[in-house]
Amino acid sequence: MDGPRPGRRICVVGSSGSGKTFVAQALAARLGLRYVSNDALIWRADWVEVPDEERAPAFDAATREDGWTFDGNLGRAPGVHLVLGRCDTLVWLDLPRWQVMWSVTARTLRRMVTRERLWHGNVERWRMLLSRDSMIFYTWRTYGRRKRQYEALFASGAGPPAMVRLRSRREVDRWLASVPRAG
Repeated sequence: MDGPRPGRRICVVGSSGSGKTFVAQALAARLGLRYVSNDALIWRADWVEVPDEERAPAFDAATREDGWTFDGNLGRAPGVHLVLGRCDTLVWLDLPRWQVMWSVTARTLRRMVTRERLWHGNVERWRMLLSRDSMIFYTWRTYGRRKRQYEALFASGAGPPAMVRLRSRREVDRWLASVPRAG
């Protein structure tokens, strides 16, 4: 799938489990850009959320300079719309719900078994698996809303100059392979 070539300020969005982090990191490596993790900006150690009043300055500092990829959704959190306003490329990973749910479930279970350390040393714990804070339940609840949000943005034409919608893992892989390497 050939699509618009990405610029130097790239937002990768989509449902949890769609592969945002993978794509943002792959683009950063391929293009020689800095990778910015949305989750690292909104979570502190022990899963403490960064207060709203601190988020906008964190998003501002992380995306003020040129040359970055950002993996995160453009929700209501202060500062997130600043990132959308600065990006020159929006990549939407619009994968089917079944595929996203499979991925987020497998990823969550793998992280729990391996005790993989995430941002600021956070670890997904077994007690979270069936709680209201479960990534699996969160993904199920937010999938439809995210899809409607990005469908509206793409239909409006009000987004950044380059907008890429990828609907399958195969499209993601082909598009990434089509992006020329820096240098």
